[in-house]
Amino acid sequence: MLPAAPGSGRSLRPPRLAGPSIFKTQYHSQDELGQYAFGYVGDASTAHEVRTSDGAVRGSYTYLDADGQLQTANYIADHKGFRVEATNLPTAPLPEDPSPSLLPQPVQATPEVAAATAAHLRAFAEVKAARSR
Repeated sequence: MLPAAPGSGRSLRPPRLAGPSIFKTQYHSQDELGQYAFGYVGDASTAHEVRTSDGAVRGSYTYLDADGQLQTANYIADHKGFRVEATNLPTAPLPEDPSPSLLPQPVQATPEVAAATAAHLRAFAEVKAARSR
């Protein structure tokens, strides 16, 4: 034991470290095509991973965190990249409602486009009137 401070009468104990994890079950298999599977079940954690012939890797693991909460992660690594879902990942904040100035505004016709539209509608009305006689 180490003294905490000279004359304090207290002593500091080194932190008690957990003993080695004892695997209750573990396995590993692989073939000549690069496919494999491995995993284990231990006292406070588990893991499992598989690689298929297309190169995709899928797996999961669980463990007890410092607060005693069971944490779980599931992951995939393939041609789409690495993706993970886990119970201890932070969640993104929800977006706030945008201010009206940030919302899309209706399209306004330029004076040239407004004049062309009016001319087209007049011509269309004339043709329609001529055909209805």
